[in-house]
Amino acid sequence: SNFKYIIERLNYIKDDFKYHRTEEENAHTSLQIQHGARTSKDVFNDLQSQINRLVLAPRNNSANEIVQARVDILGNYFPTLKEHLINWEERTKIDKEETINKLEKSKKEVLDAEFRFEPKKEDFKFVTNLSPLEMQVMQYFHIDDETGIIYMTQVAPDGDGYTLTRMGPNGKYLDQMTCKGAGHGTHVGVRREEDGLWFYSPQQDRNGIWKLVKFPYTAGAVQTYGLNNMQEVFMGSRYNVHISTVINERENLIMYRVNGLCEIRSLTDIDNHIDKVLYKITIPDNLIVGTNIFQGVTFDDGILYWWSGSSKVEELNLLTAFDLKTGKQLYQRAIDIGGLDKKYAGNFAEPEGMQIYYDKESGKKGLLLGIVTGGLGNRTHQIFAIGQRGVFEKLKAKAHPVMMTDTGGRVKPLPIEVKNNLSQIREPGNYYLTVGTVKAIDDFPLPPQWRDASWFLIVDPPNASGDIRQTIYRNSYVRNIMTFERLISDQSYGGVSDWNYVLKQSSTAERVPTFINKMEDINIVGLTMFVYPDDTKRLIDFLKKYINVASWMIHVEQQETGGFTQRVVSFSRTGNTVVLMKHYHANGNHSRWQEFVANEVE
Repeated sequence: SNFKYIIERLNYIKDDFKYHRTEEENAHTSLQIQHGARTSKDVFNDLQSQINRLVLAPRNNSANEIVQARVDILGNYFPTLKEHLINWEERTKIDKEETINKLEKSKKEVLDAEFRFEPKKEDFKFVTNLSPLEMQVMQYFHIDDETGIIYMTQVAPDGDGYTLTRMGPNGKYLDQMTCKGAGHGTHVGVRREEDGLWFYSPQQDRNGIWKLVKFPYTAGAVQTYGLNNMQEVFMGSRYNVHISTVINERENLIMYRVNGLCEIRSLTDIDNHIDKVLYKITIPDNLIVGTNIFQGVTFDDGILYWWSGSSKVEELNLLTAFDLKTGKQLYQRAIDIGGLDKKYAGNFAEPEGMQIYYDKESGKKGLLLGIVTGGLGNRTHQIFAIGQRGVFEKLKAKAHPVMMTDTGGRVKPLPIEVKNNLSQIREPGNYYLTVGTVKAIDDFPLPPQWRDASWFLIVDPPNASGDIRQTIYRNSYVRNIMTFERLISDQSYGGVSDWNYVLKQSSTAERVPTFINKMEDINIVGLTMFVYPDDTKRLIDFLKKYINVASWMIHVEQQETGGFTQRVVSFSRTGNTVVLMKHYHANGNHSRWQEFVANEVE
């Protein structure tokens, strides 16, 4: 292989040298070519100087100078100086026009690539997963172009209204509110006003009449008509109709959708109670019911986009575009997203929600589609996108996945908002708690005096209901790797279990800490500890009969809820084994010591 490589390089050098001798242009400058004792540049300069002196002699205004000017730089001779000038001006004009045309062509190519937006052709690419607490199918989503926060709707668990969930750019659950009597949340218009985001939604009043309202997002709220600073929105000539809305803030337009009828109006007209429809389109029935159920709609730049399909994986999900002015269909294409090789989790793939996204900084746009896959109770909600250059990259960058470690593979830093409560740490990952951090924590399973070591913390990913397991274990090489774990549900449910001690078997027993002076303070269920004879002197409620008599193993065992039993076993190779037992009840009461002395048998 070395010989082959050497031959290839030699042939390359040979071909390159041949090209250099026979075809290569501008291979050398005149300064590099030797002509006798001088370079070609020196010779050319000398000849030009002599010609200039002959042309200008004798009074620096010779007619020879005019004759010389009839020759161009390529040696072409013109009959008159005027013809030379005309040729030069024409060539200059042509070159200028050619240069401008080339520049305009290049500019157009750059702009076409920069602002290309072709939903008819482009492949939709994955952006992120959404992780709401509820297990219902997603109905609608909206990515706020200013903050990157994602809002998502689902049918409420009891079927009355919808749940509006707020998530981070990566789909991480933040909080939610419930909108009672507001339909299924198939589409909710979102508009940024001076005092923040407002959501435009259908809503039944106290008499069951449909209204169109707007309201701000309020975490944890259970909203009905008139609550949460709710305001009615002008509906035009319509009355008691379920209207879902889509808002295009850039174009200052709002869509009212009633089944397959879509009306486009000016937001300014709506604010001023002017009943004026700018565009009206009626969507064909075959894109509303049957195998192509309505799943999402949006509009931009004179085009209405309609997203339809069903959960049946054998059916096609369709993206259809309509001309807003004429109402005619422009194109239709099948969209296959959310699966791999036409296989989908749970054999379920339902299109849900779409959005025209505008990047506030660059002014560019993208088209986003939602898809839900997975079986009942195990749904996955995904967003896919196409867009002008940079939009997808920005969305994807904001939606960076949650990692269990930092990017270098070490433990993650503790979230900045965590002060002194481990239950505040909800983001999955591996963390490290220094001795100083451990001593300042309020919900640690050990008293402060026992926190003389650093600990690792592991937060497992939540399930669909937001349940999280936290595990902590002691960073120690000379003692047991003491371990505790517990379950935490989302804050809206408020559930935090007790810490559970996890038994670890090793050859090193846990010593009773010197700060413990009472047996009743050894209360970690499942824990086994070792007591030397001298330690029994310090324990004021130890059975006096056996103080400073032997070493003991203390086993803390389960009893009733909140209570425990201590089984204390003597550790002696010569005397009979003694077992002491005492019961501690949840109300603080306890039994007296009970003694069991073993009889030696062969």
